[in-house]
Amino acid sequence: MATLDKEYIKQTLKEEKFWKVGEVDSFSFNGWELTLRKEKEVNSPFNYLVSGYNENGASIDRRYKTMEDAFLHILNRFNENANIKNRYDNLKDIL
Repeated sequence: MATLDKEYIKQTLKEEKFWKVGEVDSFSFNGWELTLRKEKEVNSPFNYLVSGYNENGASIDRRYKTMEDAFLHILNRFNENANIKNRYDNLKDIL
């Protein structure tokens, strides 16, 4: 299984335009085992689904408009609390 790192992100974003509906890829990040899937158009504008679980038993299923949004949310450790500043504002900060 791949690890979510700079090279993985760069390569996957480069290949994004070739992804077909239903295509999936799995990777690990910070104790999470995650799957990224291109969604059917019925879920538009949310074109990507990230699902998975971590070593503590927590699970996640979230939809995103772009693959970049998905990676950014993961790298910000799934932060959804407006009172906690995200570590990264965009992928350019990381790459």
